[in-house]
Amino acid sequence: MTMLEHHLRASEETQAQFASRIGVRQGTVSKLMRGLVTPSLKLAQRIERVTNGAVPVSSWVDPDPADTWDAQLPQPAATAAQPQEHPHVPDLQNP
Repeated sequence: MTMLEHHLRASEETQAQFASRIGVRQGTVSKLMRGLVTPSLKLAQRIERVTNGAVPVSSWVDPDPADTWDAQLPQPAATAAQPQEHPHVPDLQNP
């Protein structure tokens, strides 16, 4: 059940009444409730405003773990890096 469907059932508002309040056709509300369409950002913001936040804009987006900011950070190495010898630099640890 979508948050919109839950809200409309709880408020006992019909699809037609809600559609009129957000400026769309009843069929659009039906499709939104069944998850057949996703609202534009502008419509999602209007729905959030009309429902007093009961159906937030974020409810229309499925979070993809690959898109989260922390998934983009480089992962730490499994082991500490070992110092590498360079042929042109003297070993400062063993003078």
